[in-house]
Amino acid sequence: MADSSSDPGPKVSSPAANALIYVTLIAFLVLGMFAGWRSHRNAGLFLKAIKSQSVVSLSLNFLAVNIGSGIFFSLPEVGTIAGITGVFAYAFAAGAPLFLFAIVGPMFRKHNSKQWSMTAFVRERYGRPLHKLYGIICTLFVGMYMVSELTTIYGVFQLLTPLHPLTPMIIICVITTIYTAFGGVFASLMTDAIQCVLIFVLIIIAVITVGVSVRPSKEDIERAGLVKPTKMGGELFVILTLAIAFSDMYHQGFWQRTFASRNDHDLRWATFFGFWLVFVVTALVGMAGPLAAWAGTWSPDSDVPGSSAFFTIIASMPGWVSGLTLVLTTSLSCCAIDTCQTAMFASLYDL
Repeated sequence: MADSSSDPGPKVSSPAANALIYVTLIAFLVLGMFAGWRSHRNAGLFLKAIKSQSVVSLSLNFLAVNIGSGIFFSLPEVGTIAGITGVFAYAFAAGAPLFLFAIVGPMFRKHNSKQWSMTAFVRERYGRPLHKLYGIICTLFVGMYMVSELTTIYGVFQLLTPLHPLTPMIIICVITTIYTAFGGVFASLMTDAIQCVLIFVLIIIAVITVGVSVRPSKEDIERAGLVKPTKMGGELFVILTLAIAFSDMYHQGFWQRTFASRNDHDLRWATFFGFWLVFVVTALVGMAGPLAAWAGTWSPDSDVPGSSAFFTIIASMPGWVSGLTLVLTTSLSCCAIDTCQTAMFASLYDL
């Protein structure tokens, strides 16, 4: 059964944690500055990056704008409540709204070929009053999204390391600010694409490791449940899909990527591939919830909340898996924060 301790995971030692976090951040800083070298003297690429991204880059960027370190808490928790149905409902709901951008994106690109954000379109189509309202809502929305991401980073660092989480959290913000200030939107898009390749590889490694190490019996799976379809899981297919679709309309990161596509054909294919990338990543992470219940590392009767189910599995793994999770969290955080920074810049710039 699950340990009743409120601290579900082993901690990476201070020297190892510092090395993993800061080497990862330095690598992303170098990558961001290198990507920004092309755009820092080109106002078009720096501010807008219109028609600059291929299908592959854009697909990875749609993954980047959909995920953050919060997936380690929210997705497994849904799995502990709504079971496998809930996990796949969440995975579907996270990716499905991308198809909206494949439908409406070409329309906006056709009528606003020189624009780069939805706030600019609202200003031209509906006038200044509604433009200001929409811009303020977008700024507040992305601001809250960033606060949520920073709170999650704090929690993950607190669980996995003996470090004071505030220091690395601040440095992550400083690093992403430096390379986005140097290279603008283009640097954010390029770094997000490469970061997502790393994230995808790390998640696959983690999944293989967990799959080899954690093998619950058929009796354990039946006893814990979470396999049968649930009413809540079915409801989430509708409720979450609509909720996320409407919230995405106020996230400038999605619109920046829509306008950054080289052409409409690439945009449609990027949303298709982006959907499957989002679906696979979120489903794999979300399955940590049911798996923790089946393996006995977490149970509803323990003091450990369902949001920490992922970390109870990490606690049963070799120490290097905690280090891998730390690198993965740092990468996800850089993706989410630099996207939020450029999205807020777009909203404020257009005001």
